[in-house]
Amino acid sequence: MATIIEYTDQKRPANHYPKQIISPLIPGPCCCSKMEQIGAEQHEEGWSFIYRRCKKCGFAVRHVTARDPQVFVKKGSRFDHRELVGFHG
Repeated sequence: MATIIEYTDQKRPANHYPKQIISPLIPGPCCCSKMEQIGAEQHEEGWSFIYRRCKKCGFAVRHVTARDPQVFVKKGSRFDHRELVGFHG
């Protein structure tokens, strides 16, 4: 799944949503309380996600909000949620 976020410390953070978001490489201490949603929820390849960006430092992430378990089912196989978490008991 492609992202519009470019992580770099060589450019200033910038919000050019929906084309591009330029983000610092690492979050700052401000990110815990200053994150805001950018744009509407999006759906791609069975995943639902939103972009979140810190109002203070510009650090951005793609935050997954939901997934469709059918994405993990290969044609002709049976879905077993234990396979997703690596449980084999």
